[in-house]
Amino acid sequence: MTTTATRPRRSQADRSAATRARVLAAARDVLCSQGYSGATMLAIRDAAGMSLGAIQHQFPTKAKLMAAVAGEFAAYRTRVYVEAIRAGTTPRQSMENLIDANYQMVSRPEMAAVLEIHLARRNDPDLDQEVGPSARRFDRRVRLWGHMILRAAGIDNDEAYQTLQLLNNAVTRGLTVEYIRNPNMALIERSVAIWKRQMLELVFGP
Repeated sequence: MTTTATRPRRSQADRSAATRARVLAAARDVLCSQGYSGATMLAIRDAAGMSLGAIQHQFPTKAKLMAAVAGEFAAYRTRVYVEAIRAGTTPRQSMENLIDANYQMVSRPEMAAVLEIHLARRNDPDLDQEVGPSARRFDRRVRLWGHMILRAAGIDNDEAYQTLQLLNNAVTRGLTVEYIRNPNMALIERSVAIWKRQMLELVFGP
């Protein structure tokens, strides 16, 4: 007599986490393919293959869903950046690792999705209210990491660093847009190599 092993039932927490992950992945994909205006709750429902009620149980509003997409990617970037900094044996190497880790994000679909979200904040007060606080916390973390690296190298010039950070943000976002338009990673990497060399020389010298 043979018996069929029964698979243990997933807990409510596991089911909820799986649903949340599925919705976030669908929202990211729709943002990448259709932009923020096309990322309606109905479009995300269709992409996720679940009911609107199930989505709204996790995320009552579109703004909250978009904030979760942005927050999840910020948490991922935080982990990657911290590991990159710690892997450096000198301040210059830590900064170089941080720059490399940042530009690895350009080709990720989450980067394009989050860029769409931040652009939409200008005309959507509810979205700005949901996304703004976590975005500012992430930006503060990045600034602190940069200051920490520079101070370890004996450099204390906050104004210069803030200028470089602004330029770096602009280049990162610009390359994200270019990658969306023309996903030629070899060209992106050549551009990054030039910009990285200039940044490191500006901060640490030749």
